Amino acid sequence: MRAHVRPAHRPGPRGWALLPAAVLVLALSGLAAGCGSSTPAYCTDASQLKTDVQDLGNVNINVHDLSSVDTAVSKVQADAEKFTADAKSAYPSQTTALKNSVSSLETAVKSAMSQPSVTTVAAVVSSVTQVKAAAGNVQSAVKGTCQ
Repeated sequence: MRAHVRPAHRPGPRGWALLPAAVLVLALSGLAAGCGSSTPAYCTDASQLKTDVQDLGNVNINVHDLSSVDTAVSKVQADAEKFTADAKSAYPSQTTALKNSVSSLETAVKSAMSQPSVTTVAAVVSSVTQVKAAAGNVQSAVKGTCQ
């Protein structure tokens, strides 16, 4: 007896019509995935900087204990450096202003820590305000790119 060989399944006209739709869905999902990965690295840096600047703004600046301000400034400084390195070409004026304000803040904190007084602490408070303004300008600048 001869074995009956079945022909391979061949989709009818309707099955072939579904194939282009499936390919289109896969192609579009690949494009969408590609869009998400094209977000600049400085977007993450800007987000972290925003968080750390908010934390800095919440620190109680006390002439008798500046260690918490020093810790917060260190975090802001590290994030500002990272953002500046990644976004310098895209946002030169914002990165320069941020870098300068953070540098002034670091100087003010060191001065206040070495010679605590109302005057040196007032300089820290003023510098924190400048950093917050510079970081706010960064957030405004990247808003359209970093959603």
